[in-house]
Amino acid sequence: MSEADAKQDQDGQTGGPMAGDAAPAGSAPSEENAAILEADLRRLQEERDALFERVARVQADFRNAQKRLEQEKALAIQFGNTKLIQSLLPVIDNFERAIQVDPAKTDAATLLKGMQVVHDQLIQVLAGQNVEVIDPKPGTPFDPNFHEALMHREDQQYAEPAVVEVLRKGYALFGRLLRPAQVIVSKHS
Repeated sequence: MSEADAKQDQDGQTGGPMAGDAAPAGSAPSEENAAILEADLRRLQEERDALFERVARVQADFRNAQKRLEQEKALAIQFGNTKLIQSLLPVIDNFERAIQVDPAKTDAATLLKGMQVVHDQLIQVLAGQNVEVIDPKPGTPFDPNFHEALMHREDQQYAEPAVVEVLRKGYALFGRLLRPAQVIVSKHS
C-alpha cells in the first residue's frame, strides 16, 4: 500500500466520494483557476478597450491637428503677401499723385524727376522684401545662372564671354532667380 492510501485509511476515508461529500479535490482548484482566468480575461478586455479608445482619440486629435495646420497654411498663403502689398501702397499713392498733376503746369524734367523718386521708392520696397536687382555692369563675366544672352556682339576687349550691355534687369528673391537679366554678350571673331 502506498503512503497516500495508508494516510487515507488512517483518516477513515475509503478513497471514494461518499454521498454529501464535496466535489473531488481536483475540481475545486480548476473552478478557482477558471474564475481567475475569467477575471484576468475581463481585465485584459477592459484594458484593450481602453487602449482602443485612447488610440481612437489620438487619431482624432491627429486628424484635427492636420486640418488645423492645413487651414493655417491656406491662410498663410492667402495673406502671405500682406506685408509686401502694404509696403507697395505708398508707391501706388505716389503714382496716383503723379497722374493727377496738370500737364500744362509741369515740365518734362519735373515729371521725370518725380518718376525717378517713385522708381527708387519701389526698388527700396523690393529690397526690403529681399528682392535683389541683377544689373551686371559691362565687363562682368557672363553667368547663365543669372543672365540670359539675347544677342552676341563682336568685342575684342574681353577675353571670355562678358556682358556688353544690359537690355533688361533681372531679379532674385533670397538668392533664387525670379527673372534673369537679358544681356548682350561679347564674342571673339
